[in-house]
Amino acid sequence: MTKFDNTDIFNKAEYNREFIKLTLDNVIDIIESKGYDPVSQLMGYIKTENPVYIPRYNGAREKIIKIPTEDLLEYLIHYFVNNRNFD
Repeated sequence: MTKFDNTDIFNKAEYNREFIKLTLDNVIDIIESKGYDPVSQLMGYIKTENPVYIPRYNGAREKIIKIPTEDLLEYLIHYFVNNRNFD
């Protein structure tokens, strides 16, 4: 049987999570490079939905506003739940 004999199912949720992860990684790097605390800046953005908390530098603001804040929260909760380790 070849790989063309089976039908794969595209996992949209997993694709979206990967896109959000890559975007957040990039935006966090940019926030840190400007000397800001990424937790504070992202919290300000998520709470107010006002992109002024994200620097324009290297397109960070434009990247983050492409992701709805509900999706950011869902990703962050998903990541926390699946990676928690309370020793």
